[in-house]
Amino acid sequence: GAWFIGQEIKRMEEAGLIRPSCSPWAFPVVLVKKKNGKMRLCVDFRKLNQRTKRDSYPLPRINELLGALKNST
Repeated sequence: GAWFIGQEIKRMEEAGLIRPSCSPWAFPVVLVKKKNGKMRLCVDFRKLNQRTKRDSYPLPRINELLGALKNST
């Protein structure tokens, strides 16, 4: 487990996919077995997701859009 994690992190760094961080946030790494038997490195971001404020982008109603277009030239 630990050896695979170290090798995978090294491979991802060398490929430019990840880089070292000085962030005060840290998240657990989980190994998940894929259907083909190989292992996948996953990061559990659930605690971050709980603390993240959700942006709200409500879609305008169609009658509001049509009303706005009606007055355009």
